[in-house]
Amino acid sequence: MDHSYQAWQEVLAAEFFGRQHAGHPALFYVDDDVEQELRHGYGIEEPLAQSVSKFLRLGTAEPYSALEDYRWRMRQQDKDSVPAFLPLLACSVMAASRMVNDRNHRATVYHARFSELLTGHAKQLGSHHYEPISRMWQVLASWQLSQKGARGICTVPAPADLPSNRSMIGFAQSQSLLSGADRSFMPKFFRSLREHGTTWPLAGETLLAQIEIRGMEQHFSKGFRNALQEEEFRPFLATLLGNYAASWDGSDELVPTGVTRAELLVRLDAGRLGWVARLRSAEQIKRIELRDGVVLEQLGDTAYYEVTGLPAPSADTLTRGTRRDGDNLVLSRPSCSVLVLARDDVLGVWAGTDGFRPGEAHVVLAAPTAQRDVQRLLDKAATTGRSADTSKLAWVPQGWSLHKPVTFDDAVTLRRALQEVQGAVGLLQPSAQFKLRLEGGLKLAPSLDSHLYLRGGEPQVILPDATEGTGNLLIDGEERPELRKAIAAGRPVPLAMLRLEPGRHTVSYAGMEIDFATADRAVVEPRLTKVCGFTVLDGKASESPSLLVEQTLPTGITGADCTSATTHDAPAVMELCRRDADEVLFAAADGRLWTLEAPEQPDWWTERLPDTPAPLRFEADFHGIGGWLLERRNGRWKGRPVNPGTPKPKSVGNSRAWARAVLNAQQASVEPSWAAYVHAAKELDR
Repeated sequence: MDHSYQAWQEVLAAEFFGRQHAGHPALFYVDDDVEQELRHGYGIEEPLAQSVSKFLRLGTAEPYSALEDYRWRMRQQDKDSVPAFLPLLACSVMAASRMVNDRNHRATVYHARFSELLTGHAKQLGSHHYEPISRMWQVLASWQLSQKGARGICTVPAPADLPSNRSMIGFAQSQSLLSGADRSFMPKFFRSLREHGTTWPLAGETLLAQIEIRGMEQHFSKGFRNALQEEEFRPFLATLLGNYAASWDGSDELVPTGVTRAELLVRLDAGRLGWVARLRSAEQIKRIELRDGVVLEQLGDTAYYEVTGLPAPSADTLTRGTRRDGDNLVLSRPSCSVLVLARDDVLGVWAGTDGFRPGEAHVVLAAPTAQRDVQRLLDKAATTGRSADTSKLAWVPQGWSLHKPVTFDDAVTLRRALQEVQGAVGLLQPSAQFKLRLEGGLKLAPSLDSHLYLRGGEPQVILPDATEGTGNLLIDGEERPELRKAIAAGRPVPLAMLRLEPGRHTVSYAGMEIDFATADRAVVEPRLTKVCGFTVLDGKASESPSLLVEQTLPTGITGADCTSATTHDAPAVMELCRRDADEVLFAAADGRLWTLEAPEQPDWWTERLPDTPAPLRFEADFHGIGGWLLERRNGRWKGRPVNPGTPKPKSVGNSRAWARAVLNAQQASVEPSWAAYVHAAKELDR
């Protein structure tokens, strides 16, 4: 991939999926105006569509294979990074934003616009080529959900929520329906509804109806108004508006991106309601002080914080909502009329949850204005907890009803009931599932094998929403009748009941497959994925070991003895690198390039040492080598010299990779020494 494609990937990742979106609904909205703003703002010379089109393999059955290959190469380097096909997905959203009637196409035509954008011709890329892109959207959604809100709350719809005639293009269309101006207007719209004392948050369908009843369509973009007229688009709009309504805390604006939003959750512990905050951020901050004497204290090394200085949860504090501001942080909880608690594995107590979890127990509290909606939902779908608990418990908010334990054994029935009832419970849909995956179970030695489980403690299988009823679940190639009931109900499928023999096992469903292993004890040997040794340069071995890459592996020393090599006498230089950086590189003066990875805390640390490692930085030692240390955060590069010397990148290493990295980070410093590195990289790049 060339510099421009990589630059677009980094810019899109930073703008739409950066850590500044933690706790916020993240919409991947890209139209022609946004593309121009990003191009000029970041100094990218090549337009987005042009940088993507160069790598299309037109005339083949798989025109996007080069981009998919690049994504897999990037994933091998960093499994947690944003999937490296954002430029292509951004083009798919741009095509959706252009879907209006013109002289050439109807407003419903998509593939012709997408093809014209990337190839200049309306028929080069057709609908039969588009399936890989729909898979990419699902991969992106799965990745974002795996980040647990630290990179933004996912707004990509689940495949099951797409109408059949939009099963592929609906992902891109869903991201093009709300412009930036639309999102800025929403707090005013929400406030106009709240002033009438209505139950909050309202379901998305109710919000759409209110827009039409009040004649407020003219305040929204043309794309939104067009989508409002199409029945196929209304579920998309309803879901998006519902997400924003659920995260609105009553302020005059949505919490601005770039300001971290800590979520205020209700906790039920020892017969008492209290508060706990969840901060979806990579930085482990131990103590946070906010205005009005509110203090957050981190609970262990988790994402949860003890909250002091706030009035206890009550009917008043729950229905009014809460907000406290600090330096670049907002602690907030939107007003609500329905409170759902579930067992939290980290806290070990009942805590607020975003939606119902099929097969699990819940505590449901409802304000008087929402009790009718809650009762209708429970009557239609609940297995237990339909009747209200009439015991006078002191912790129940005054006037609110209590149902416990509420379980929904049939996820299919639950989803259908939520769509029918809407009202105050309309936003409590179960979490979307985009891929076949394993959940829970008793793991054995995760450091050796992340999918090794104790025999009898096998995990549950989570089936993707899009494949509901489309295939048979096979365990080691066989269908197991005892699992059919859970599959039909859409619940997690337990494997522990199967009494599998120790060894490797395969789970396959609807063309997807995952593997895991069981054992009575940890007998799996660690897999060799990286080689550590000593590099040799001009007959001299490095003083300290490092990871040997492909270029240095043949000449590196991996044994304990090397009689023909001598060590450098130069003293080591130690630098501190940020753990929350998206990427840390070291560009050596001689043309070598390293990616520095933050070390993980060893298992024995807490057993032998009382303190935890520094949460913000890690150490990197440089022995007898000079260059520049480069860190990328939120799309911006910063650099520090480490005995930089004069750059001579043609001597050793991969000079092309070195030059590409230096040019990507050419804005990292204004020091003359760095300017010499950039000049050398430009000479190599000619």
